[in-house]
Amino acid sequence: MAYTINNMTLTSLVSFSMTSVSPTPVDFHNATNEESQTDLQRFQYAYRHIHGIAAPIICVLGIIANCLNIVVLTRKNMISPTNVLLTWLAISDGLTMMAYLPYVILNYHIYSLNSAGPLSNARFIMFFAIFSVIVHSISIWLTVSLAVFRYVFIRYPRRGAKLCSIYRAKLTVFIVCVVVTLVCIPNSVSYTFHKTQSGNTTYWYIDVRQDTPGYKFLKNFNLWIQAILVKLLPCLLLAVLSILLIKQMKDAEKRRKKLMNNSNSKAEDDSRRHRKTNRTTKMLVTVVVLFVLTETPQGILQLLGGIIDRFFSEVYGPLGDLMDTLALFNNGINFVLYCTMSKHFRDTFIKIFLSDIIKTSGNRSDTQLMTARATRVSEV
Repeated sequence: MAYTINNMTLTSLVSFSMTSVSPTPVDFHNATNEESQTDLQRFQYAYRHIHGIAAPIICVLGIIANCLNIVVLTRKNMISPTNVLLTWLAISDGLTMMAYLPYVILNYHIYSLNSAGPLSNARFIMFFAIFSVIVHSISIWLTVSLAVFRYVFIRYPRRGAKLCSIYRAKLTVFIVCVVVTLVCIPNSVSYTFHKTQSGNTTYWYIDVRQDTPGYKFLKNFNLWIQAILVKLLPCLLLAVLSILLIKQMKDAEKRRKKLMNNSNSKAEDDSRRHRKTNRTTKMLVTVVVLFVLTETPQGILQLLGGIIDRFFSEVYGPLGDLMDTLALFNNGINFVLYCTMSKHFRDTFIKIFLSDIIKTSGNRSDTQLMTARATRVSEV
């Protein structure tokens, strides 16, 4: 993610990732000098234009998809502890993309490389730098909660319904929102406005405060918090939970095959219930694995940024747009997963949005069939 201001002779670039906003000023004028460019800087400059086109499209489609998720998952026949968590995951993902859409339009098209950013845009960047980290971090920990709930439910089938109730799912959402907001306070207080003058025009940008030893410590402390608590720890938990869920699915499949050997109605009902449970678990494992694949590289790079001097500006910054694209794609893909992997979700979606179309189409077909029959009779 990059916010750019230009005073005709010097361009200050503040690069930061959507999911770990920690701006680092870079001399973009020097960075884009062909003689001094590194491979990563050349990639950053080339991919910036691609990202400016791709990101708004992904955001618009993702916002629509998450709104559809919310509508379907909140139907009476869809209410369950898992779907409560999935609903709030869709809300947090949708809010992340709603914040990113004006950001990318303003700073990749309106206030682009060749134009200045006013104070109003810098203020929006300040809001975006704080808000996007909070809501995206909530998404990550809701995904961890989802994996925990699912594991408990299939590991302890008799007690799972009581342990993973709708009330506890709502309580989990509340706790995640409060704790994540508190953890993100160091990030929220790290920024300050800077300005530069060119003639009678003032240009504004935001940067991490480093004017005192305390703020310098806060910058590194924030990097460690974002890397460990918001990235690596949840990714580690999700990886372990994914393995456990897959193991439980295999065990459940073995139990289902044993039940199939008993040719009675109860065994068949249990077998169908096992298949339905496994389909839901496979869908959730896919959601979890996509999160792990998207967030783990960012966490590793952030951790190295807190350890190695200038790593953040020279390596993490140039890869920021690419990581943003992957994160946005992950935020918007769940609707496709639900439709392709959950028959219950798909049927509910069709009932809500397509039933009238299907009825109209069916009536039209019946009318055409009756007309054709009448025509044949009259011809005879």
